[in-house]
Amino acid sequence: MSLSTKIVLTLSVLVVLTAATSAGLIFNRLNEQLIDAKMDELERETQLQAALFSNRIDELLRDVLLLAGTPPIQGIARATAAGGVDPVDGSSTEAWRGRLNVIFRQTLHSKSAYLQVRYIGAADRGRELVRVHRDRPGSSIQIVEPANLQPKADRDYFRETAARAPGQVYLSDINLNRELGVVEKPKLPVIRASVPVHFEGAFYGMVVINLAIAPTFEYLATIGNRAHVLYLTNAKGEYLRHPDSSLSFAFETGGTHTVFSDFPTVAHVLDGSVESVSLLSDTGETLLSSRVIPFGPDDLGHQLGLFVSDGIADATDVAAQVARQVGLLLLILVALAIVLGIWLSRLAVGPIVRLSDAVENLDQNNPELVLPSSLSGEAKQLGQALADTLEMLRQRNQELEASNRELKQFSYIASHDLQEPIRTVTSFATNIERDYAQLMDDTGRRSLQFILESCYRMQALIHGLLEFSRLGVEARPERVELESLVRGAEADLADAISSAAGKVHVGSLPTLTVYAVELRMLFQNLIANAIKFRRDEVPPIVWVAARREGDGWLITVADNGIGVPEKHREKVFLIFQRLHNRSEYEGTGIGLAHCRKVVDMHHGRIWVETSDAGGARFCVFLKEVRA
Repeated sequence: MSLSTKIVLTLSVLVVLTAATSAGLIFNRLNEQLIDAKMDELERETQLQAALFSNRIDELLRDVLLLAGTPPIQGIARATAAGGVDPVDGSSTEAWRGRLNVIFRQTLHSKSAYLQVRYIGAADRGRELVRVHRDRPGSSIQIVEPANLQPKADRDYFRETAARAPGQVYLSDINLNRELGVVEKPKLPVIRASVPVHFEGAFYGMVVINLAIAPTFEYLATIGNRAHVLYLTNAKGEYLRHPDSSLSFAFETGGTHTVFSDFPTVAHVLDGSVESVSLLSDTGETLLSSRVIPFGPDDLGHQLGLFVSDGIADATDVAAQVARQVGLLLLILVALAIVLGIWLSRLAVGPIVRLSDAVENLDQNNPELVLPSSLSGEAKQLGQALADTLEMLRQRNQELEASNRELKQFSYIASHDLQEPIRTVTSFATNIERDYAQLMDDTGRRSLQFILESCYRMQALIHGLLEFSRLGVEARPERVELESLVRGAEADLADAISSAAGKVHVGSLPTLTVYAVELRMLFQNLIANAIKFRRDEVPPIVWVAARREGDGWLITVADNGIGVPEKHREKVFLIFQRLHNRSEYEGTGIGLAHCRKVVDMHHGRIWVETSDAGGARFCVFLKEVRA
């Protein structure tokens, strides 16, 4: 395949990819806008539903307060207390009851969803004084005869209302209506609003309204788009309304199905942390909007959970139409790209081919690029930049070779020339100590001892410097289990660990491609430091662990020792740097410099911080070496 053909195909592929990417971005943006629009629609719908429900409950509370303030309420109390005749206007108790029956009947007549309006007395186990009711919303209204009035003192709403202050309304939970303790069939969801009545400073009774709440629920379902599905729950997430009627009020008959199992991503709205949540479902096929509606007196904490779902099929259909149009545009762009590619290849391929030939003919020993004289424009600029780069690389390579020669020479001097005078001084000082120490005074012997110690220390420093310079020179990457490296380092330090009564805990470590010998030296230095720099009378403990972080691994070696002061945490990695006197801790101050050099070989970094045990934690971030 010719270079021009490759260029045409490459350009065509680039145009196709560009067009496809653009189409994808447009498609995604369109979907996002359609989803946002539907989200806004659902949120507006739930806001309206919340307002309508709150208004319905507020109306119920106003009505029960209004009825409790009508004249017959106190009239019955006065007449009963006076022996049957109201001392204020002379009306009998029965007359006041008749008037209250008329008021209650008119209330039910004007409010078709009200099932019962009652005036319940405190006496005779909370017996009803007046009761007007209907069986179902909109059915005929009946006035209950006195002989059929029932005691209600055993009901929860009676006890709750009796405990409230004058004029303070009680609102029950939304539940199924019961007659004589048995759930009525078919299901009849109700909510009760009641307010206590006081006479002469004492609790006398209460006015109660039973509201059939199902018509309100069904009305909420008709708000907005009829394709939306409405779910209603109580504060516990139990369904009050569900498209599957068997799940509505299932908790009243022992059921446990809740909104948390159906819509876990939005059900947390019930905990009160947010007022509303709207999002796309995990499957990407359904939009969900949820809202919590507080209602009734604040101290009762009533909440209604409102959840609306809708599919995004309409948005998908619109997006599909756009996708088809974009696909047609993409085909046109491909055709234009091929035509344009052929023209551009004829224009650009010639200079590039000549430049390529010049590069292929480079002398490996003297990589000097000779540019063809026919190059012009961008091709000439590219060739000149390539020639300059090759020249710079050639110079850098020469500098690197010279530096390597100097390093080898330094290593030779450090291993031979520098050590020979030290060995000579050490030998003569040793002979003097052996043959003439008894002839010296204390000052002379101490001076001689200082000379010997300095010689030994100098030999150790030169040896450490030589090792540091050779580190990594002949390193080869290999696949190795890091745990085996740590265990090997631990075995090398077994005597030191045992004498200090120390322990080394090794966590789960990965298998990586690394410079194994050098990395084992790193572990050995870090563990040795943890054993050496321990606290007095505290057995040293070392923890080695690793975890994945991004494109590398974070390996930590932590201990319970004396730690590293924050102001010295960078200094400790410099060669021959010590934080303690030699009389306190032995060493040359080169071990952590070795560690940093090993980490640099792996293109990582090393730092120290305070461990959980109060000691030092050395953190090593490594990347695998390409074999």
